[in-house]
Amino acid sequence: MGNTLLIAKKEMGSLLHEKTLVLAIIIQLLIASFSSLLVIGLASFFDPGALSRYDMEKANVGIVGGGELIQFIEKSNVKPVYYSELKHALDDFNNNRIDAVLVAPPADAGGNEIIELTLYLPKSDIKGTLVTLQLKKPLEEYEDFVRSLRAPRIRFEPVRLYVDGTPKKTSTYFEFIYGVLIPLLVFTPAFISGGLVIDMLTEEYERKTMDLLLVSPVSFSEILNGKMLTAVVIVPMQAFLWIALVSLNSIAVHNIGSILLLVSVTAVIIVLLGAIIAVKYKDRAISQYLYSLILIPLFLSVYLYANSPFNLVARLSADAAGTEELIFLGLYAALAVPIYIYAKRVQKQ
Repeated sequence: MGNTLLIAKKEMGSLLHEKTLVLAIIIQLLIASFSSLLVIGLASFFDPGALSRYDMEKANVGIVGGGELIQFIEKSNVKPVYYSELKHALDDFNNNRIDAVLVAPPADAGGNEIIELTLYLPKSDIKGTLVTLQLKKPLEEYEDFVRSLRAPRIRFEPVRLYVDGTPKKTSTYFEFIYGVLIPLLVFTPAFISGGLVIDMLTEEYERKTMDLLLVSPVSFSEILNGKMLTAVVIVPMQAFLWIALVSLNSIAVHNIGSILLLVSVTAVIIVLLGAIIAVKYKDRAISQYLYSLILIPLFLSVYLYANSPFNLVARLSADAAGTEELIFLGLYAALAVPIYIYAKRVQKQ
């Protein structure tokens, strides 16, 4: 045990020279420190409607024509600027005097002709999204108005469904924080440690220093255990730091102790897999490649399993966990035992 701790202490001191680890920590530090800002930005990519609950400056929209659409535009969150000709509206639009141009034909809402609306948006994806969000409500109201006028004529009555007890959709902000951000932050150190232990072991083989270590009064088992201990210990330390920084962004994280325990158990399994690959192939490039091939499908499949570590962390952090989480935590800890036994067999080959 003493030699194992000695090896771990040596490896811990050399971690600051690992450029990959330091860079990864800096990236995670930035994500955790500015998590609230990042959540608003990233959530808008897969659900632009999530931005609608935030106060935004009214967009200046040039209106050409309009007809009955004008009444819905004027009571919306849009500042209408009226033009008699499309050319003048496009000139102001191209010179950034207005944010968008909406062309509406002077068609009667109760008529027979198709009402075609033309919308000119800026090239900027963010600005275009914001303008679209503000125009969405008045355009939907206008659509319902037209449908109500034309429905009796076309003798069509929509089928209305009434479902009792339908759960309300949670906010995108909540889903992204607890379903994506927190699990990624706490498990990324575990993934990094799996690659880190590969570097630690293959470096000894490639530099031919493993043989020198073995002729010293240190067994291969102690060398392996010391390096794996270093890779595992830094995981809960990083995870706790990221959770603390997320909490400073006014994001409540519950069951921190259980989360750190689950992350540590997962880190043991991942580090063991990395160590097995490194000892078996003894080449850094090959080992890292195989580790990535295993890790990527494993990472992509975690959300398919209801009680995967990712989903368990999501429920624990949102304080929606029950006793079954502790059961699966024990199962994951038990899973590490046969993997460790197999790692001991690989080192003897």
